[in-house]
Amino acid sequence: MKRLFAAFIAFASLAAFFAHGQSADDKALMEKLYPIILEVESSSMVNAVPGSLHPANDIGMGPPVFGFFKGNLSRLNGPPEHEHHWTFGCWAESPRFAVDPCTNMPIGLHRARWIHNREVLEVIAYDADGNSTLRYLDVSIDPKSPPPPNDPIESLPASVGLFGIEANKDQYANLVHVYGSSLLRLPAGALPAHSDCRFTATFPNRVDEHCTQYPAVPLTTGYMTVDASIDSAMPHHTLTCDAKWKWSKCSFMPPGFYEARWKDDQHTKVVLLDLSNEHKPREVVFEVK
Repeated sequence: MKRLFAAFIAFASLAAFFAHGQSADDKALMEKLYPIILEVESSSMVNAVPGSLHPANDIGMGPPVFGFFKGNLSRLNGPPEHEHHWTFGCWAESPRFAVDPCTNMPIGLHRARWIHNREVLEVIAYDADGNSTLRYLDVSIDPKSPPPPNDPIESLPASVGLFGIEANKDQYANLVHVYGSSLLRLPAGALPAHSDCRFTATFPNRVDEHCTQYPAVPLTTGYMTVDASIDSAMPHHTLTCDAKWKWSKCSFMPPGFYEARWKDDQHTKVVLLDLSNEHKPREVVFEVK
């Protein structure tokens, strides 16, 4: 896929962008998968980490980093609308395990599609050298200029089931973005003498953690906090779970996107759909603070 995506660079016009050396099948596939053109007009980052804080940032303790991008959207298969009804941004994940970059967006044209309930835009971002990076941008409707009813771009279909698990959208109707900042507290004497933890990427938006402990001590007591957003970039929520028992559904959640559902009508608990070490779907329950 990378070879296919790299062929589409930010060109001087939509016409050149659309006609660049593709086969008819490739063109039809890209039109279907990524029917939106995002034109980035400006890009800025806030709270860039200074050199003195790099050690803290490397272990996920640095200040939050935000990205803000001004741009417009057009349909790929049609005249450019250049609609400015949305604002775009990103909130950086914990750099220690980050899988979705939050950096400056190259100025120019990029292919895109809506994700979930259109609160996220998946973008194939192209740099000046023709290299592509998959980006996920938070989307908010501009209250001063909302899209009209039946807007042709807002009405384009949104993709679901992109995060490693083919979940039923009706059952897992929420999208949770975990940013990291997880904290695990264990009672005195519960920690093993030595731990060796390794992290492997199993899906584009998932990282698996495997820890070998000497001597082996089952994790049955502890407390996990996760910094996350639910169905929108703001506000951020603190998700917590308490691993009191061996059967407690409490787990370390690496940064990334997760399909989810509310466990109760009061929205005090949320259930995240994750993959177990055996790559089987499992539910992890968190309280929402």
